[in-house]
Amino acid sequence: MAYRRRRRDDDDKPIAEFILGVGGLYVLYLVTLWMTDRAAYWRQLGYFAVFLVLAVATYIAWHKISASWKQRKVDDLLAELKQNGLEEYVKNFIDRFGLQKGKKDDWTFRGYSFDWDRLKDFRKVLNERGMHFYTSEWDNRISTILRHYIQEMEERVTRESVAVFAKSFSDLSGAQFENLLYRLFEAMGYSVQKTGQVGDQGCDLVVNMKNQRVAVQAKRYAQSVGNAAVQQAVAAQKVYGCAKAMVVASSGFTKEAIELARTNDVDLIDGRKLSALLMQYLKENWG
Repeated sequence: MAYRRRRRDDDDKPIAEFILGVGGLYVLYLVTLWMTDRAAYWRQLGYFAVFLVLAVATYIAWHKISASWKQRKVDDLLAELKQNGLEEYVKNFIDRFGLQKGKKDDWTFRGYSFDWDRLKDFRKVLNERGMHFYTSEWDNRISTILRHYIQEMEERVTRESVAVFAKSFSDLSGAQFENLLYRLFEAMGYSVQKTGQVGDQGCDLVVNMKNQRVAVQAKRYAQSVGNAAVQQAVAAQKVYGCAKAMVVASSGFTKEAIELARTNDVDLIDGRKLSALLMQYLKENWG
């Protein structure tokens, strides 16, 4: 079953169309007066100017009231979501299913894509946990929830990334190194989700590469990266439900780590290869 994607400005159309319709008819009337009665034309032109001022003022006032009312509904919806303890579930849903490349008719926002059947499952779970979405409105409310949290997550990544000015890996913190990799994978055309939090189980990014979810661990080390990083990446692959694991380092890898990665099918990107990729896709010289 297909669902219509509601545009944010749909509610603005009726009043705008009414004003344009009335204004258009009045213009035709003025054209007629210009050709038949110039005195009446100038009198009616004054009335028309007053009408335009009042119409615009009414539209602006209505738009502000409408926007305030809509924002209050959004705030109430998000408060209800938090009250039911579902905020973390929503974020996990976005992380798990939003990075998969979707079909043409899927719901999409800022590079995230969701199958409509998956959204129906999402709605069912939220209803079971106390949200009470009605059939006639669930699409709009689900869209509001997803847009809010995706926008929040993307703004956080942008805010953190723009502070990165150093051209030496050694000048970066761990979080800044993760943000650099985030920008790189996006430039390579992949969908990326930054986990980057305490207890991330060895996974800093989840990258959708050729319809495969890859758990990426970022290591901003001066010395060679050892076995522990590979082991953590393998564990993170299972925790995050990914098909593959990858370790990206600013330095090199020990022989033991390379052998362990080969045995467990973990991809490794060392500092030299990383520098080449950054130059190729971001046109930035890192080393």
